[in-house]
Amino acid sequence: MKKLLFWAVGLGALLLLLTPQWQSPAKMGEHRFAYLEKHHDVLVVGVSWPIAEEGPGLINGLELARDELNARRLPGHPPIRLIIRDDKNDWKIARKIALEFANTPEMSAVIGYYEDGIGIRASEILEASRLLHFVVNANNRAMTSHGYKYIVRTVQATDQISRFLAISSPMGRKPQKYAMVWEGDAYGQDIAYQYRIAQDALGSEMVYQAPYPAGRPDFRVAVNQLKGIKADVIMFSSGNDANTAAFLRKARAVGITTPILVACDRSSDFSDIPEAALQNTTFIRLYNVAAGTPPNRKFVSTYRARYGYDPDTSAAQGYDALQILAEAVRVSGTLNPLDLAFTVRYKPVWVVANGEYRFDSNGELKEKPLFMERHEGGRVLVDTVK
Repeated sequence: MKKLLFWAVGLGALLLLLTPQWQSPAKMGEHRFAYLEKHHDVLVVGVSWPIAEEGPGLINGLELARDELNARRLPGHPPIRLIIRDDKNDWKIARKIALEFANTPEMSAVIGYYEDGIGIRASEILEASRLLHFVVNANNRAMTSHGYKYIVRTVQATDQISRFLAISSPMGRKPQKYAMVWEGDAYGQDIAYQYRIAQDALGSEMVYQAPYPAGRPDFRVAVNQLKGIKADVIMFSSGNDANTAAFLRKARAVGITTPILVACDRSSDFSDIPEAALQNTTFIRLYNVAAGTPPNRKFVSTYRARYGYDPDTSAAQGYDALQILAEAVRVSGTLNPLDLAFTVRYKPVWVVANGEYRFDSNGELKEKPLFMERHEGGRVLVDTVK
């Protein structure tokens, strides 16, 4: 009898310990709505980002925005508290973080994720637990194709990026022969698919394609095959700057002079790459630090003063996302994630550091200009593509 009692008490304690982990996301969402209906004193925001791997940019931008907003103490702006986690670009870790956030009833929103595949899966948890999800980097179209009510993407989706890329080759809007080399992850597969659609609309012809596995691929086969291919442009996709650098070095080393479009916003300065390897290469840029708008000038000036260097795209994305969220709280007068989602989606325009943001009814960012960084004749030119 004593043994049975011991095991019963032990099992009961274990169940009590694990109960929060076993709650369904829907039940977590009910707790959130009930809590936020009674408490309006602090805006709690979760952040899931591969900080050690991708650098401090996003966190710097978020903390700068938080400190600015908290210092103003404006009516309708409750103090902001960030709960920051490093998901290490690992789904198992990111899943635990998403469940932690889902089980935090005082939290209204989450800002993340870097990798498309992780973001897609995490969005299911956040949606079910009624957490507003600001997507600041993942571009895959699948994230906003399910009719989710709690998602807002503040970065261009793959179809928009692909249309910009297709008309940014030397051929412009004319039919062209194009080659594609892309990473076989969620972003790479989607950008390749959307790029084909954009090129089909121009009447172009695909003359070569080669997906490669994530990690540290060997590009020797691809570049030697490309050397014998007559293409007007090569579209290359990678979520890793090291892979981009490796491809450019090998392509130029074997004598490929074809223009290369890199379908990723680089975060490295590539100072270790010979200038010759960068020539005739174009990178997409989702943010232009030199933009002369008053909000951007103020952001860059404040960022430089605080951190000692220029903000990157992630910093601008984090800064803008929190500014938009805080203003949505002021406009709606609530911390309820659903009210905030509708406020963000249906306000005509949000003007922050990285320009103007407009959203459709699904939370997708409407057409927004991209910047193209071209390396030509030893010069670096930044153009706006509309």
